[in-house]
Amino acid sequence: MASNTLEPIDPRDAYELYLADVEGELSPNTVEAKKYRLGFFIRWCEGEDNDAEPRCINLNRLSGRDLLRYKNWRQDGINKVTLKTQLSELREFLRFCVSIDAVDESLPEKVTVPSLEPEENVRESYMDPDEATTILSFLEQYHYASFDHVLLLLLWQTGARVAGIHGLDVDDINADDETIQLCHRPEQGTRLKNGEQGERIVAVPAETVAVVQDYVDVNRPPVTDDHGREPLFATKNGRMDKRHLSKHVYKWTCPCQYNQPCPADKDPMDCEYTGGYDSSVECPHNSSPHCIRRGAITHWLKRDVPDRAISDRMNVSVATLDRHYDARSEEERAEQRRQYLSDVTDAE
Repeated sequence: MASNTLEPIDPRDAYELYLADVEGELSPNTVEAKKYRLGFFIRWCEGEDNDAEPRCINLNRLSGRDLLRYKNWRQDGINKVTLKTQLSELREFLRFCVSIDAVDESLPEKVTVPSLEPEENVRESYMDPDEATTILSFLEQYHYASFDHVLLLLLWQTGARVAGIHGLDVDDINADDETIQLCHRPEQGTRLKNGEQGERIVAVPAETVAVVQDYVDVNRPPVTDDHGREPLFATKNGRMDKRHLSKHVYKWTCPCQYNQPCPADKDPMDCEYTGGYDSSVECPHNSSPHCIRRGAITHWLKRDVPDRAISDRMNVSVATLDRHYDARSEEERAEQRRQYLSDVTDAE
C-alpha cells in the first residue's frame, strides 16, 4: 500500500478499534490479555523523548526504526519469552492496522520477534503469567470445562505438583467453601511428595470451582478407580497416571496448540512435534508441570503475598522457596522491598 493512501490515526484510537474488533470473537480473558500486552506499546507511543514531544501521534508515520526503538525500550527488565509474546501481539495489531489503512502493508513484518534457541531452554525457568493467561483463555474459549482445561487451570491456580493433582477425587472439591483438599493416600496409590505434611486445603476462585463443577457434570467419565474412589482426572478406565497427566501439560503448552506462532517458525502441519501427546513431549518450546508450578509461585511473590502464606499454599519451605522457586530478578525484589517500606512509612 502506498503511503499516500493511508488515513491518519492516533495510536490509541487504532488500539481501541482493534480491541472492539476482537471483542466479539474472543473470550473476555483473551481480550484483556491483548489489552495488557499492547498497552506497553501505546504508552511508549504517547511517551516523550528528549524533545518533549510524543514519540508517535500518527501511526502513518511509524517506521521500522521506531519499532526497533520500542523493542529496545521494552526488553529492559523482562524475560525473552515475555518479550517474544508481546512483540508477536504487536505484529498482529499492526496487521489489523494495515486493514484499516493506518500503516504500510510492509510494516508488520518489520517487527523483529526474537527466536528462542533450544539451548536457552527458557521454559525450564518458569511460566510467565502472560503466557498462562493466553493458554487458559484459549482453553476457556475452545475447550471449556474439558479435561485439559481443568488440568491446566488447577495446576496454575494451586501451584500444586503433579502428584497432588493426580490424587484429587471429585469429593476433594468443595464448591460451597471454594476450596480443594490435597490428601496423602499411599495405601490407595496416591501420594504427596511430603507425605502427610503435604496435606492442605487450598482456596481457589469461585470461577475456578464453577469450571471444575461443569467438567464433573458434563465431561468427566462416571468411573471409579481400583479403590472405589472417584478420581477427578479420569479416563474410561479409571484414574489417569501421573506420566500421562504430564504429557497433557506438555502438549497444551506447545505454542502452536494455543494459536501462538512457533518460536522456530515451523509450520505445525510439517512439524515433527505435533500430532500426538508423545511427540509433543519432545517440543523444545513447551513447559513442564514444574515450570508451571514455579511460575505460579513467582506470580504470587510478585503480588506481594507473604512468603509464609505461599509456603503453606504450595507446600514448600521458605528456604526452598527462595532458593529454587523464586524467579524474580534482584531488581524486582529490591523494588518490592522499597514499595513495602514506603507503604509502612506512609502508614505511620
